[in-house]
Amino acid sequence: MKKITLLSAITFLSVGIIFSQEKKSDGLKYMPSIGIHGGALSYLGDVKGTDGATVYTYWRPAYGFYLEKKIGSIFGVSANGMFGKVSKSQLDDNVFLNFETSITNFDLNLLLDFDNGKIINEGSLFSPYLSLGVGYLAFDPKGDLSSNGIFYNHWSDGTLRDIAQSVPGADTTSTLLTRDYDYESELKDSVSDFSKTSITIPIRFGLKFELSKHIDARISAAYIITTSDFIDNVSDGGNDKLFYTSFSLQYNFTSASKEEDKYKDFDFSDLDNEDSDKDGVVDNKDLCQDTPEGVKVDNKGCALDGDEDGVPDYRDKELETPAGTLVNKDGITLTDEMLEVQEKMKDSIETEYRVFVAEDLSNEEIEEIRRQYQEANSGDPISGTTIPEKFRVLDSDKDNYISAKEVTNAIDGFFEGENNLSAKDLNNLIDFYFDQ
Repeated sequence: MKKITLLSAITFLSVGIIFSQEKKSDGLKYMPSIGIHGGALSYLGDVKGTDGATVYTYWRPAYGFYLEKKIGSIFGVSANGMFGKVSKSQLDDNVFLNFETSITNFDLNLLLDFDNGKIINEGSLFSPYLSLGVGYLAFDPKGDLSSNGIFYNHWSDGTLRDIAQSVPGADTTSTLLTRDYDYESELKDSVSDFSKTSITIPIRFGLKFELSKHIDARISAAYIITTSDFIDNVSDGGNDKLFYTSFSLQYNFTSASKEEDKYKDFDFSDLDNEDSDKDGVVDNKDLCQDTPEGVKVDNKGCALDGDEDGVPDYRDKELETPAGTLVNKDGITLTDEMLEVQEKMKDSIETEYRVFVAEDLSNEEIEEIRRQYQEANSGDPISGTTIPEKFRVLDSDKDNYISAKEVTNAIDGFFEGENNLSAKDLNNLIDFYFDQ
């Protein structure tokens, strides 16, 4: 018992060290898992059982627990504990053998998961796995050799009696006995004082089913090779084996990923409720940003326009323009005379521009105008722009111009917590970009 306790302590100390060393970059997948299992434990060895017996004919219940940790997308480690019993009886013309022994097994294993992105998709709900390990087994075989202190004697007719068949007169004096299946007799090999512990090599194959983010269900089969031929108290030239089929439930511990963690202190409800122009309509529903303070707006955040002439009431100098009437920027009806004057002014400006370009500018001056026009429309800098103090740090190339890429970087930095800008600052930044 002291050996078992010591080995258990060493096993779980080792596993604790291993489990504390590995951290996946996203913080999610390689956290430890813990599971419990239960199933059918069978014995394979020198006691053969009855004719036609299978590996499950003499199964006994077993149970246990395990700890598991991924150390990469493909491999993992686990520590497993199993507790149960194995038992078997062989009764034929020449042999009467039986035993029952308690089983305590601890092992450490290297895992191979098939849902590693190379064989099966990592997000698969169903995946097989394999493991190979080394362990420690403790057992204590006992036999059902007597009933009420009277030893069984196996006769050639298959009966059990209180007297050996070879005793003279046994045919008339013997009494039939019935097995009580009480394994109370200590078993010890007659020629070898064998050890009741063994090294084991467990080989497991299983199927994993993801029930939720935290819960997996597993079915598995374990073939456990031992270095002892005395689990059954019989040594006949080959080491004994165990076979364990089980069902388990596994809980996967998780932590927040870096992607989730960057937003943990950010209250997105602030964005939903922010009203930059204080017009009573939150920004994400406001179609007309930067409405002047005190101006009445509709439910879309746009200034009221009672006569629907396209000029809001607070700038409209003629509030009751008839429907369909053309107005100027102040909402005043345009008369035919005013339209005629505007047309003449337009024609005059265009004529003067053509004459100016054609006659008054050199080729170099014309090229400079074209260059400035192209720069203005391509987002390239034109000297003389003054960037507000708050936005100067965003001018990464120090060209005194906030480009579209630098605006995009500022928005990304806002969501990643890399700058101190507010949602209102972002709105002002975008306005500044278009005003440059």
